[in-house]
Amino acid sequence: MMTSVKKLVVNFHNALGKSQTLSFQDVDIKKTPSQIKTLLTEFTGLNLFRKDGVRSYETLVSAKFVETIETPLFDEEAEAAATYARRK
Repeated sequence: MMTSVKKLVVNFHNALGKSQTLSFQDVDIKKTPSQIKTLLTEFTGLNLFRKDGVRSYETLVSAKFVETIETPLFDEEAEAAATYARRK
């Protein structure tokens, strides 16, 4: 059974202009790009993260949804558990 997972990947610049990436899982994909941009811009103003005195997420650069599709090939543990359950 295939599963699809979407996450929001956001690129920022830190206070020194270096690229920083932050990923968010379980995001509301129904929000408009404008709403997401507004929220992320507010996030940069929170000044929550610093490393060695440098603000980590100072300037918003870009954001995108990344979808990962997983197709399991086999699962030995699940197969063993199913075999064990059938023996009971």
